[in-house]
Amino acid sequence: MKKWMVTVMVIATLGFAITPKVADLEPCVKMVGDEAIYSKSVIPCLGSRGPGDQVGTTWYDYQANGSYNQRVDLDDDGQAHIDWTKMDGAQTTRQCGWNFRYDDFSYYGETPASPSWSGYVGIDVTRDAAVADQRTAICYHFNPGAGYYGWLDIDGGNGWGSWPSGPTSPEVGAAIWPYIAIAANGNIVMVTGDQDVNEHHSFVTTDEGSNWTALFTDDSCACLSQFVRASDNTGSNKVVYVNTSYITDSAAAGQLDNDVYYRLSTDGGVTWGSRTNITNYTPSDTVRAYCNVHAVFDNSDNLHIFWAGRMVTDNYYDASNIYHWDEVSGNIVKVNSPSTYYTSDWWITVTGGGDFGAWRMPADQPQALVTADGNVHCFWHGNDDYNDFAADGYINGEIYYSVSVDNGATWSNYMNLTNTRSPGAAAGACDDEDYFTVAPKTYDFGSGEQIFLTYIEDKDAGAGVATTPEGVITDNPVRCWVFPPPGGVEENNTTLPVNIALNLYPNPTANGSSVSYALTRSGNMSLSLFDASGRLVTDVERGSKVAGSYNVDINVRELANGTYFVVLDTPTGKVARSLVIMH
Repeated sequence: MKKWMVTVMVIATLGFAITPKVADLEPCVKMVGDEAIYSKSVIPCLGSRGPGDQVGTTWYDYQANGSYNQRVDLDDDGQAHIDWTKMDGAQTTRQCGWNFRYDDFSYYGETPASPSWSGYVGIDVTRDAAVADQRTAICYHFNPGAGYYGWLDIDGGNGWGSWPSGPTSPEVGAAIWPYIAIAANGNIVMVTGDQDVNEHHSFVTTDEGSNWTALFTDDSCACLSQFVRASDNTGSNKVVYVNTSYITDSAAAGQLDNDVYYRLSTDGGVTWGSRTNITNYTPSDTVRAYCNVHAVFDNSDNLHIFWAGRMVTDNYYDASNIYHWDEVSGNIVKVNSPSTYYTSDWWITVTGGGDFGAWRMPADQPQALVTADGNVHCFWHGNDDYNDFAADGYINGEIYYSVSVDNGATWSNYMNLTNTRSPGAAAGACDDEDYFTVAPKTYDFGSGEQIFLTYIEDKDAGAGVATTPEGVITDNPVRCWVFPPPGGVEENNTTLPVNIALNLYPNPTANGSSVSYALTRSGNMSLSLFDASGRLVTDVERGSKVAGSYNVDINVRELANGTYFVVLDTPTGKVARSLVIMH
């Protein structure tokens, strides 16, 4: 039975909470147990400004070693299966957290889905012909007392949340950090890491884990970098396994100086083609593959691979780009355009800017999908404003996006999808959208395709976990954001409307701020400025507008120093951004 819960909204900035008038802002939901919720909020909880429904919480923001694992996927009714690594505030329990979004947009509720002490989770959905039989399959690593292994568990029914449900494992020692993909014929491929020897192991089961067959072992880099994906195209049993591997056989160099390899299976992971190097970097190249890779199959069942590449410098993490390769052309193309904050061909850390943290770069961790029109969409994590770092010095990351309408040959200028800048924010007030994943397919509920994206809203930037010194361990929302594809436009268009976007620059400001916003539906709208008490200062714009992107300037020369709120009210909801005035 679905239960409803009272919702509360809090906006926080610069380390303290401000509550504008209730009538001016949408409520939001904070998950506290395994209750079901229904939320269409665009003002998230826990002092957050990031978009999407809150589906859970975690004090463990660090979700993956190397490449990001898949943590959201859809069944054939567009229901979202979601998981993440969850830890309690006392750091006594770390396990898989699970939630399920029904096709009426309500949620099952946050639910434990693995034993403690487990983590580094991944997800896929079984391929049963009847949607009612399509179930969540999760993977994680766990120590049952005989060493850590990679484990697989499958829900007892679609959205049942019956965990545990008979987890199984190949039970190969040190084969941990598992990633899974389920082929059209029901076979499940698991690829794992093995940090002791810097290599990957792979396995397949044809009977949902009752029996496992070892496939192959490949060299890797010091930060393990595997990824596995099955094709969603009808009639295809293709599965691809991608990883990075040493150019020089040295652990120190291997973390940073790698080539990208893949193996392809056409029979659901039973037999595999040869290992193929798609980068073949040479000593004269100025780029090396870093330890995060991703892959999708397009609508013609052709393979696309994405990765983050670093500039070859002595400072290792100072510059990076996102790259794309497709098997039709065989070409490598840079995805991201130059940032508006500089004109270099690279996204670059600048002197005096924030620290990206260990094993992180200015642009990294690409995620991709292909829409029904054949457009290839790429998302990545990073930051293009190097003044936007937390009080402890770590960058507040955001989610970026580009689209290709020509199979990856060219890409649109990037856009910042979340744009939640929070410079100088103290622990608990940061807006760092991190460890995001994108469902590999979309769903049309009747008004057009929708993209499903999950992320950890880290309230203190940096990898705040017990095993690292970066940042502070905070209570972080886990979010599921559903929005229409920003594509379907001409290349190099930087004003793609995405879910009533609202951006302010500069912020903080002394004289004025340029406001850019997007409406996804025509109708009456208002753009208003409120002070910290929730009092209306001025209506910047009000009236009827057609869907599209707009820009307007706000003059704040006569306003006192402090924190204000810009609120955009549209036919599809409201969104707010804090504006700091410092004369």
